[in-house]
Formats: sequence, C-alpha cells, structure tokens
Amino acid sequence: MKDFLNKVTEKASEMKDAAMDSISIEKLTEKISSVGDAAKEKITNTTNELISLSPILEEMGYKTTSISVTVGLPPDITFHFEKTAEVSAERRQEIMEQHKDKAMLGTMVKMLVTTDEYRNKLKLGSFKFSNIDVCIGLTPGMTIQLVPEA
Repeated sequence: MKDFLNKVTEKASEMKDAAMDSISIEKLTEKISSVGDAAKEKITNTTNELISLSPILEEMGYKTTSISVTVGLPPDITFHFEKTAEVSAERRQEIMEQHKDKAMLGTMVKMLVTTDEYRNKLKLGSFKFSNIDVCIGLTPGMTIQLVPEA
C-alpha cells in the first residue's frame, strides 16, 4: 500500500508541476490519464474491500449511508456512516475475531470508535449528531457532521 501511495503522490506532484508550468488542461488530463493499470486495479480492489466491510460495520452499530469514490490524484474513498446502535467493546472484539481475515476492518473500526468517542465529548447545544464520515486515502481523516435540531 505504501508503494502505491508513493506512486500516487509522485503522480500528484507531476500533475501539480504541469499545472503550474502552463495551466494547461490538456497536460493536466494527460497526467491523470497516465495513472497505470496497476494503480487503477489497486484503487478498485481497495474500494471493493472497503465496500465488503459495510455489513460487518453495521453489526457494530455503524450503518453505511453512502460511499463517495474520488478517482483522481490522489484517489480517496469516503464512507458516510449513521450511528444506529451502541455496541460494547467486547461485542466489537467478538465481531472482529470472526472477521480477522479482513485487513482493513481494524482500521475502520478504530477510526469510527475514536470519532464516536470524540463526538460524545462535544457539547452540542442546539445541534444534533448527524453522521460520521471516514475518508481513506493519501490523507485519511474523519468528519463528524452536526445539524441544527429541528
């Protein structure tokens, strides 16, 4: 995965240089199109692996409401989750044991639990929790969405 991310970073840097040199849409398009078949296959495989985790994550109380895939330099995948149930740490561990062959599961669960714990510390005032977004890519991150109470 690191080699893949390094290649994507290199392509992104080349794309930025091309844009800065001439601000040419043609050169920019050429750089994006030059992402090799191996990189495209890796993006596809990673996306499919992450999509396959949705039913398992739902068992843990996080329902996938949508998935956004950015095909570009750098590529990323953002999962949008709704918290549907409180699941104990013990039950989460049991579920993870049942699916220990899923390489990305631990990462996703850790990101969701960390974000959920942070959310629980917030004083929401006139807002309510809406959902958690988890972005997997060159710069992974998590977003908590809050909306005004109706």
